[in-house]
Amino acid sequence: MNTAADAPVLVLLHGLGANRHVWDGMAQIIESAGGTVYAPDIRGHGEESWRRPYTFGAMAADAAEVLQRDFGGRRYAVVGHSMGGAVALALASGWFGPPPVWAATIGVKLRWSDEELARIPDLAARPPRLFDDRAGAVDWFVKLSGLFGVVEADDERIAAAVAAGVMPDPDSPGRWRTAQDPATIGVGPPDMTGLLPAAKCAVAMAIGEHDPLVAPDHHADLAAVAATNPHATGVTAPHVFDSLGHNAMVEDPQAVVDWLAEIGAI
Repeated sequence: MNTAADAPVLVLLHGLGANRHVWDGMAQIIESAGGTVYAPDIRGHGEESWRRPYTFGAMAADAAEVLQRDFGGRRYAVVGHSMGGAVALALASGWFGPPPVWAATIGVKLRWSDEELARIPDLAARPPRLFDDRAGAVDWFVKLSGLFGVVEADDERIAAAVAAGVMPDPDSPGRWRTAQDPATIGVGPPDMTGLLPAAKCAVAMAIGEHDPLVAPDHHADLAAVAATNPHATGVTAPHVFDSLGHNAMVEDPQAVVDWLAEIGAI
């Protein structure tokens, strides 16, 4: 791991339906070692406002703006989970400002069925689902964020994520909803054929051994585009976190920190 003096800011970008608090365990480890972490709520999630467009580019531009404004353009490395991984790759392109020194992803879904793609517009157009009590909204949040079955809703590792993931509905007193704008689902799958060739920094990808959304052989689909950019040649062989699932950074934050240190991203 780099010394605190020369370490880049570590930018942590959450996945669809989640919020910045899924990174709390990792942030604590990095900050206790003297590092600097920037883990934002991505637009349409958590405490961030609901504002369109919901695109990977718009999300990357939001992060780039804060990095320039609040961190004085310091060197940074970025780690993105699932949807956030595509945002990390958008930052790696340099289209939105200086690229990071490293871009790493965890659990990016690479294969999408025709049925999944066809459902996206309908899901994105639906109004927020309302619940008569907080418990119902919490159950829905852990499903939307991919945390269902990973940890219990009252687990201290995601207590802050749950608290920030649900809220009273401002238009329906006494009812609850998640803090995620359903329209964010419209971001859809990432264009890996455009993102990987554009990367201007080293790119590394990882998955959990038991991630139901992606498997090592899915990364073979990236061979052609990875071959066009020396920075991306390694993405066809992702790092696999043993015994972990889609939310590896929640299940075992130290394992993710160790991987980032091993590849030189931190």
